[in-house]
Amino acid sequence: MSVNAVIPRLAELANIGRHEGGIDRGLATPQEHAARERFAAWGREAGYTITQDIVGNLFARRAGTRAGALPILVGSHLDTVPTGGAYDGAYGVVGAICSLEFFDERNTQTTHPVEAVAWAGEEGSRFPLGCLGSSVFSGITNAQTALVLTDMDGTSLHAALASTHAGLLNGVPMRESLKPSAYLELHVEQGPVLERECIPLGVVTAIAGQCRYRITVEGESGHAGTVPMDLRSDALCAGADLVLTVESAARTIGNVVATIGRMTVEPGATNVIPLRATFSLDVRSPEASRIRAVDASLRDGAVRMQCDRGVRVDIEQLEARAFAPMDARMRQAVHRAIASLNMQAIDLPSGAGHDAMCLSQIAPAAMIFVPSIGGRSHVGDERTAEADLRRGVEALAAAIVEVDRMLESN
Repeated sequence: MSVNAVIPRLAELANIGRHEGGIDRGLATPQEHAARERFAAWGREAGYTITQDIVGNLFARRAGTRAGALPILVGSHLDTVPTGGAYDGAYGVVGAICSLEFFDERNTQTTHPVEAVAWAGEEGSRFPLGCLGSSVFSGITNAQTALVLTDMDGTSLHAALASTHAGLLNGVPMRESLKPSAYLELHVEQGPVLERECIPLGVVTAIAGQCRYRITVEGESGHAGTVPMDLRSDALCAGADLVLTVESAARTIGNVVATIGRMTVEPGATNVIPLRATFSLDVRSPEASRIRAVDASLRDGAVRMQCDRGVRVDIEQLEARAFAPMDARMRQAVHRAIASLNMQAIDLPSGAGHDAMCLSQIAPAAMIFVPSIGGRSHVGDERTAEADLRRGVEALAAAIVEVDRMLESN
């Protein structure tokens, strides 16, 4: 039965890119390519039309009954952070295609075509742009701008997608650009609220805004044993000072989070004063004013570092995603669908970013959450109970049907 298939399929995907610390499937790597191949194979076996686009977004289309109706898109992503778990992203992709197969089993017809989607590069863990595929699809980011992005080894997205073992799928045609009629995304919560409240489903009210930066601090290198402390322009020490400035600002401002997840130091020798420190910064809040306040503290801190420590600081904003409320009518449709199954759901916001942020700019969008055990995510031991995984697919299938009716009643 298609709802039960979500469990073995997630287990199958979890073996692709698995390592001791979790799962690593960066965009346009052999591992992520293999996951896209599995998705395409499931779609072909079910008789769906498989297409892709220039940045690697992948679609499996089940036909609707009305000619010319714009599709309802349903999906998430297959890429992971370097220490990813089995469910973040992958659950929404597998749940989408299982929902389409559920309709086949029950001979359920929808007026609109429904497309299960695997968005490319949501995590931004290889190329420095989160929600890359959905951003390009939604017209927020130009495709050519995305294709010239490079990873830490200097490989461009264009080159990666042209490679034999990691690129676009062979024999899969390019998708015609069709604006969706609506978008639904099923996801694990990645937080503790549903588990704490003992509620099986959540309907997302809004997705927090976020900004991502790359910050480079340049000082003066020298011998670790001969340059006195008061004569140093140590890039790493200045960078560490700036990191603590940002942390303090976020704690003081409140209702905002700031994370430094990556730092590199050059030249990287134990007996050489650091010449350059480069680090990432991720800032998120449901209120744009609080993100701006952290930004101001960051820039003020950079000026202070330059004056007090004699370093140079370059702040590059890589992306900015606005606070994204989910569509009110879509949320109501999801609640009706869940109620029709005699299931419970509560409204809750999402602090994590999702592809729905981008899709909400071009179509009415909604999200469904299922509980995360311990609220843990972006870690190898991410867990969700099997009963909750199956329940989420049932809710998603019912929501697709309800949204299809809602669109027809407009």
